[in-house]
Amino acid sequence: MKYTKTISLRRMVWVHRAMLWTALVGLFASGYLAIVYVTGAPIVCGIVKGCEAVRASSWATTFGIPRPFLGLLFYAAIIVSLIMRTYRPYHRPRFWRDVTLGATFFGFIESGFLTLLQAFEIKAFCFWCLLSALCATVLFILSFFEGEERLGDGLVKRELKVFLCSFIFFGIASAIALPMLLSKTNGNSNLTIGSGGGARLADLPYDTYFEGPADARVTIVEFLDIQCPGCRAYYPIMKRIREDYKDKIRYGVRIFILPESHPNAKGAGIASYCAAQQKKYYEFVDAALVNQAALQREDLVRYADALHLDIKAFNTCLDDPKVADEVVAERKIWEAKDIQSTPTIFVNDQALPNPPSYDEFKQIIEQKLR
Repeated sequence: MKYTKTISLRRMVWVHRAMLWTALVGLFASGYLAIVYVTGAPIVCGIVKGCEAVRASSWATTFGIPRPFLGLLFYAAIIVSLIMRTYRPYHRPRFWRDVTLGATFFGFIESGFLTLLQAFEIKAFCFWCLLSALCATVLFILSFFEGEERLGDGLVKRELKVFLCSFIFFGIASAIALPMLLSKTNGNSNLTIGSGGGARLADLPYDTYFEGPADARVTIVEFLDIQCPGCRAYYPIMKRIREDYKDKIRYGVRIFILPESHPNAKGAGIASYCAAQQKKYYEFVDAALVNQAALQREDLVRYADALHLDIKAFNTCLDDPKVADEVVAERKIWEAKDIQSTPTIFVNDQALPNPPSYDEFKQIIEQKLR
């Protein structure tokens, strides 16, 4: 059965060019997401502002592999197929055509499935995922427009030059755009650390939620305000520390709201307490913190829904004045113990005077472990 539409050689050349350029755009989107998924850097999400909610969801990985890596493989396969069909037009042309059609079909299904998940399950949209889905859809449509003619020697050389120029332009554009995107933090990255001179970890209330083994020799506690730009800027380092030492340290978070400068801090703090009631404290704090540009009530409910919380119970908790009183009281308790700003970080009973770099933090932990 013939699935493709016969077109002229001239149009087929432009179809292949369009497929290459579309695949390169998709490759950039997947590559950027792959980098931020691995490094924990904030995602520049454009106008949709749901990238972090998507990353925080359970659908962000497939068999433990971040979905952006599947996108990289998909677009790389398309590009390789296009190169082979251009460079060697008489070498198994139908095979490479079928490879392209099959790959674009699965890419279209996968990206469509993820888009539906964002719409109905996660209830938030990632700009880069939508861009990748658009690229996959365009590639799927273009893959049906194939000519039966083969490129002559002159056309092969010309098209290979077009491909080479496209790769060079893509490389230069990526080298400029990626550092710009990765340098953005969605807020002021200046960090301030309180002295914490009067606070001790022994003062922590019994309901502190910890990650890691209870008998760990090192305990790290971070006092943070979910809307604090400094906390957000420091999040990638803290996330790496939590992952690298997850079997060796205990990590705890106490909410310390600063509503004077962060108007959504109190609501986000209340929501984190409500998530804790359903045993999703850290998952919710992470999702809200990295997406602190969107902390209205509907945003907080959306993050809770993405984490599969009981939304009815979550909303009831948000309206509970006792929970709001607890969040305000938490601030007063630690202010009396000389916590003044966020993030304030303790390693055992040592308050860190300045936010350490990742390497400095590792050195501190290794010393404590020894």
